[in-house]
Amino acid sequence: MFILLFLILLAPQAVFANNMDVDNLNADTFRVIIDKQVFRFMQPAVQENQEVYFPMRSFLSIFGAQIAWNQKESSTTILADNKEYLIDMDLTNSYINLPDSLVVPIKIINSHTYIPMSFLKETLNFHFSWDSESNSLYAVRIPDSATIFKNLPEAPEYEVVETFSGVASWYGGKFHGRETTSGEIFDENGLTAAHRTLPFNTYLRVTFIETNASTIVKVNDRGPHIAGRILDLSKGAAEEIGLRPHGLGEVKVEVLNNYEVEA
Repeated sequence: MFILLFLILLAPQAVFANNMDVDNLNADTFRVIIDKQVFRFMQPAVQENQEVYFPMRSFLSIFGAQIAWNQKESSTTILADNKEYLIDMDLTNSYINLPDSLVVPIKIINSHTYIPMSFLKETLNFHFSWDSESNSLYAVRIPDSATIFKNLPEAPEYEVVETFSGVASWYGGKFHGRETTSGEIFDENGLTAAHRTLPFNTYLRVTFIETNASTIVKVNDRGPHIAGRILDLSKGAAEEIGLRPHGLGEVKVEVLNNYEVEA
Protein backbone atom coordinates (compact mmCIF):
# COMPACT_ATOMS: atom_id res chain seq x y z
CA MET A 1 0.00 0.00 0.00
CA PHE A 2 1.02 3.61 -0.47
CA ILE A 3 1.11 6.68 1.77
CA LEU A 4 0.04 10.36 2.02
CA LEU A 5 -1.47 12.63 4.67
CA PHE A 6 -4.39 14.66 5.83
CA LEU A 7 -2.88 17.97 4.82
CA ILE A 8 -3.65 16.85 1.27
CA LEU A 9 -7.06 18.20 2.11
CA LEU A 10 -5.79 21.73 2.36
CA ALA A 11 -6.65 24.46 -0.12
CA PRO A 12 -6.22 23.46 -3.76
CA GLN A 13 -5.41 26.18 -6.26
CA ALA A 14 -5.89 24.62 -9.69
CA VAL A 15 -6.98 26.98 -12.44
CA PHE A 16 -7.85 25.52 -15.82
CA ALA A 17 -7.01 27.69 -18.80
CA ASN A 18 -7.54 26.59 -22.38
CA ASN A 19 -5.85 27.99 -25.50
CA MET A 20 -3.46 30.14 -23.47
CA ASP A 21 -0.19 31.55 -24.77
CA VAL A 22 2.29 29.36 -22.93
CA ASP A 23 5.23 31.68 -23.65
CA ASN A 24 3.54 34.55 -21.80
CA LEU A 25 2.77 32.66 -18.59
CA ASN A 26 4.57 33.67 -15.42
CA ALA A 27 7.77 31.66 -15.19
CA ASP A 28 7.23 31.12 -11.45
CA THR A 29 3.85 29.46 -12.01
CA PHE A 30 3.74 25.69 -12.20
CA ARG A 31 1.66 24.39 -15.08
CA VAL A 32 0.74 21.17 -16.83
CA ILE A 33 0.28 21.32 -20.60
CA ILE A 34 -1.65 18.46 -22.17
CA ASP A 35 -2.69 18.50 -25.82
CA LYS A 36 -2.40 22.33 -25.91
CA GLN A 37 -4.60 22.72 -22.83
CA VAL A 38 -2.89 24.56 -19.98
CA PHE A 39 -3.56 23.82 -16.32
CA ARG A 40 -1.97 26.57 -14.23
CA PHE A 41 -1.50 26.56 -10.45
CA MET A 42 -0.83 29.22 -7.86
CA GLN A 43 1.75 26.98 -6.17
CA PRO A 44 5.04 26.68 -8.07
CA ALA A 45 6.87 23.42 -8.51
CA VAL A 46 9.80 23.10 -6.10
CA GLN A 47 13.22 21.63 -6.86
CA GLU A 48 15.42 20.27 -4.12
CA ASN A 49 18.38 17.87 -4.23
CA GLN A 50 17.81 16.99 -7.90
CA GLU A 51 14.14 16.18 -7.23
CA VAL A 52 11.14 18.20 -8.41
CA TYR A 53 8.01 18.36 -6.24
CA PHE A 54 4.50 19.18 -7.48
CA PRO A 55 1.41 20.37 -5.52
CA MET A 56 -0.40 17.06 -5.22
CA ARG A 57 -4.02 18.00 -4.77
CA SER A 58 -3.99 20.49 -7.61
CA PHE A 59 -2.09 18.12 -9.88
CA LEU A 60 -4.49 15.20 -9.35
CA SER A 61 -7.52 17.44 -9.87
CA ILE A 62 -6.56 17.50 -13.56
CA PHE A 63 -7.65 13.87 -13.71
CA GLY A 64 -10.92 14.50 -11.88
CA ALA A 65 -9.56 13.07 -8.64
CA GLN A 66 -10.32 14.21 -5.10
CA ILE A 67 -8.38 13.48 -1.94
CA ALA A 68 -9.79 12.49 1.44
CA TRP A 69 -8.33 11.41 4.77
CA ASN A 70 -10.04 8.41 6.35
CA GLN A 71 -9.38 8.72 10.07
CA LYS A 72 -11.01 5.39 10.91
CA GLU A 73 -8.71 3.48 8.56
CA SER A 74 -5.65 5.74 9.09
CA SER A 75 -5.28 6.08 5.34
CA THR A 76 -5.68 8.53 2.51
CA THR A 77 -7.82 7.80 -0.50
CA ILE A 78 -7.90 9.16 -4.00
CA LEU A 79 -11.51 9.28 -5.22
CA ALA A 80 -12.06 9.18 -8.98
CA ASP A 81 -15.02 7.92 -11.03
CA ASN A 82 -16.71 6.52 -7.91
CA LYS A 83 -13.66 4.42 -7.05
CA GLU A 84 -11.30 4.72 -4.12
CA TYR A 85 -7.57 4.14 -4.45
CA LEU A 86 -5.86 3.60 -1.11
CA ILE A 87 -2.70 5.34 0.03
CA ASP A 88 -1.13 4.52 3.40
CA MET A 89 0.90 7.20 5.14
CA ASP A 90 3.63 7.93 7.60
CA LEU A 91 2.39 11.09 9.26
CA THR A 92 5.47 11.58 11.41
CA ASN A 93 8.14 11.15 8.77
CA SER A 94 6.17 12.46 5.76
CA TYR A 95 6.90 9.93 3.09
CA ILE A 96 5.06 7.63 0.69
CA ASN A 97 5.54 3.94 1.41
CA LEU A 98 6.15 1.88 -1.72
CA PRO A 99 6.40 -1.92 -2.04
CA ASP A 100 9.69 -3.66 -1.26
CA SER A 101 10.37 -1.21 1.57
CA LEU A 102 10.92 1.70 -0.79
CA VAL A 103 10.03 5.15 0.50
CA VAL A 104 9.43 8.40 -1.38
CA PRO A 105 9.47 11.63 0.65
CA ILE A 106 6.75 14.23 0.37
CA LYS A 107 6.90 17.86 1.43
CA ILE A 108 4.49 20.14 3.25
CA ILE A 109 4.97 23.70 2.02
CA ASN A 110 2.65 26.47 3.20
CA SER A 111 0.07 23.85 4.23
CA HIS A 112 0.14 22.20 0.78
CA THR A 113 1.30 18.64 0.17
CA TYR A 114 3.88 18.23 -2.59
CA ILE A 115 4.68 14.93 -4.31
CA PRO A 116 8.00 14.21 -6.04
CA MET A 117 8.35 13.60 -9.75
CA SER A 118 9.69 10.14 -8.94
CA PHE A 119 6.29 9.20 -7.48
CA LEU A 120 4.59 10.16 -10.75
CA LYS A 121 7.08 8.16 -12.79
CA GLU A 122 7.33 5.08 -10.59
CA THR A 123 3.78 4.75 -9.31
CA LEU A 124 1.24 6.63 -11.40
CA ASN A 125 0.71 5.47 -14.97
CA PHE A 126 1.32 8.88 -16.53
CA HIS A 127 3.86 9.64 -19.26
CA PHE A 128 5.22 13.18 -19.41
CA SER A 129 8.28 15.34 -19.91
CA TRP A 130 9.50 18.06 -17.56
CA ASP A 131 10.96 21.41 -18.64
CA SER A 132 12.67 23.03 -15.67
CA GLU A 133 13.30 26.32 -17.50
CA SER A 134 9.60 26.99 -18.11
CA ASN A 135 8.48 25.18 -14.92
CA SER A 136 6.15 23.10 -17.09
CA LEU A 137 5.15 19.48 -17.33
CA TYR A 138 4.13 18.30 -20.80
CA ALA A 139 2.01 15.31 -21.78
CA VAL A 140 0.32 14.20 -25.00
CA ARG A 141 -3.12 13.46 -23.55
CA ILE A 142 -5.06 13.16 -20.30
CA PRO A 143 -5.33 9.49 -19.31
CA ASP A 144 -8.55 8.25 -17.75
CA SER A 145 -8.46 7.68 -14.00
CA ALA A 146 -8.51 3.88 -14.34
CA THR A 147 -5.30 4.15 -16.36
CA ILE A 148 -3.38 6.64 -14.26
CA PHE A 149 -4.21 5.02 -10.90
CA LYS A 150 -4.03 1.37 -11.99
CA ASN A 151 -0.91 0.73 -9.90
CA LEU A 152 -2.66 1.84 -6.69
CA PRO A 153 -4.70 -0.67 -4.67
CA GLU A 154 -8.42 -0.12 -5.18
CA ALA A 155 -10.80 0.06 -2.22
CA PRO A 156 -14.53 -0.67 -2.29
CA GLU A 157 -16.69 2.12 -3.65
CA TYR A 158 -17.68 4.63 -1.01
CA GLU A 159 -21.31 4.58 0.08
CA VAL A 160 -23.51 7.67 0.02
CA VAL A 161 -25.89 7.19 2.95
CA GLU A 162 -27.76 10.49 2.74
CA THR A 163 -28.18 13.32 0.25
CA PHE A 164 -29.64 16.77 0.82
CA SER A 165 -29.53 20.19 -0.87
CA GLY A 166 -29.67 23.81 0.17
CA VAL A 167 -27.71 27.03 0.47
CA ALA A 168 -24.12 26.95 1.71
CA SER A 169 -21.95 29.84 2.81
CA TRP A 170 -18.27 30.04 3.78
CA TYR A 171 -16.22 31.49 6.61
CA GLY A 172 -12.61 32.32 7.44
CA GLY A 173 -10.83 35.54 8.36
CA LYS A 174 -11.14 36.24 12.07
CA PHE A 175 -12.04 32.62 12.77
CA HIS A 176 -8.72 31.33 11.39
CA GLY A 177 -6.65 29.82 14.20
CA ARG A 178 -9.54 29.71 16.65
CA GLU A 179 -10.89 26.56 18.25
CA THR A 180 -13.90 24.99 16.56
CA THR A 181 -16.79 23.41 18.46
CA SER A 182 -15.14 20.01 18.00
CA GLY A 183 -11.96 21.26 19.67
CA GLU A 184 -9.92 21.36 16.47
CA ILE A 185 -8.16 24.56 15.48
CA PHE A 186 -9.90 26.10 12.49
CA ASP A 187 -7.77 26.40 9.36
CA GLU A 188 -9.53 28.56 6.78
CA ASN A 189 -7.42 26.95 4.05
CA GLY A 190 -8.44 23.42 5.04
CA LEU A 191 -11.34 21.43 3.63
CA THR A 192 -13.78 21.45 6.51
CA ALA A 193 -17.37 22.47 7.22
CA ALA A 194 -19.75 23.45 9.96
CA HIS A 195 -23.10 21.64 10.22
CA ARG A 196 -25.75 21.91 12.89
CA THR A 197 -26.27 18.21 13.70
CA LEU A 198 -24.01 15.80 11.79
CA PRO A 199 -21.40 14.06 13.98
CA PHE A 200 -17.95 15.58 14.04
CA ASN A 201 -15.50 13.83 11.68
CA THR A 202 -18.29 12.97 9.23
CA TYR A 203 -17.11 13.42 5.67
CA LEU A 204 -19.30 15.07 3.05
CA ARG A 205 -19.04 15.41 -0.67
CA VAL A 206 -20.23 18.93 -1.51
CA THR A 207 -21.12 19.92 -5.08
CA PHE A 208 -21.72 23.55 -6.04
CA ILE A 209 -24.66 23.42 -8.45
CA GLU A 210 -23.50 26.40 -10.53
CA THR A 211 -20.05 25.00 -11.34
CA ASN A 212 -20.78 21.28 -10.84
CA ALA A 213 -17.44 21.14 -8.98
CA SER A 214 -17.17 18.93 -5.91
CA THR A 215 -14.94 18.59 -2.90
CA ILE A 216 -14.86 16.39 0.20
CA VAL A 217 -14.94 18.13 3.57
CA LYS A 218 -14.86 17.04 7.19
CA VAL A 219 -17.43 18.31 9.68
CA ASN A 220 -15.52 19.82 12.60
CA ASP A 221 -17.69 22.75 13.67
CA ARG A 222 -21.30 23.78 14.35
CA GLY A 223 -23.25 26.17 12.15
CA PRO A 224 -24.35 27.95 10.09
CA HIS A 225 -25.94 30.33 12.57
CA ILE A 226 -28.08 32.09 9.97
CA ALA A 227 -31.48 30.69 9.01
CA GLY A 228 -31.86 29.31 5.51
CA ARG A 229 -28.33 27.93 5.23
CA ILE A 230 -27.45 24.25 5.58
CA LEU A 231 -23.65 24.30 5.58
CA ASP A 232 -20.81 26.67 6.34
CA LEU A 233 -17.68 25.80 4.36
CA SER A 234 -14.12 26.79 5.10
CA LYS A 235 -12.64 29.31 2.69
CA GLY A 236 -10.46 26.59 1.18
CA ALA A 237 -13.44 24.35 0.48
CA ALA A 238 -15.41 27.24 -1.00
CA GLU A 239 -12.48 28.05 -3.31
CA GLU A 240 -12.27 24.41 -4.35
CA ILE A 241 -15.78 24.39 -5.79
CA GLY A 242 -15.91 28.00 -6.99
CA LEU A 243 -18.36 29.22 -4.35
CA ARG A 244 -16.17 31.76 -2.55
CA PRO A 245 -16.66 34.69 -4.98
CA HIS A 246 -20.44 34.21 -4.71
CA GLY A 247 -20.56 34.19 -0.92
CA LEU A 248 -23.60 31.90 -1.00
CA GLY A 249 -24.67 29.15 -3.34
CA GLU A 250 -26.93 26.16 -3.84
CA VAL A 251 -25.11 22.90 -3.10
CA LYS A 252 -25.79 19.19 -3.06
CA VAL A 253 -24.40 17.42 0.01
CA GLU A 254 -23.68 13.68 0.11
CA VAL A 255 -22.86 12.02 3.43
CA LEU A 256 -20.13 9.42 2.89
CA ASN A 257 -20.50 6.38 5.08
CA ASN A 258 -16.89 5.22 4.61
CA TYR A 259 -15.59 8.37 6.24
CA GLU A 260 -17.95 8.72 9.18
CA VAL A 261 -16.08 8.23 12.44
CA GLU A 262 -17.08 8.56 16.05
CA ALA A 263 -16.43 11.86 17.74
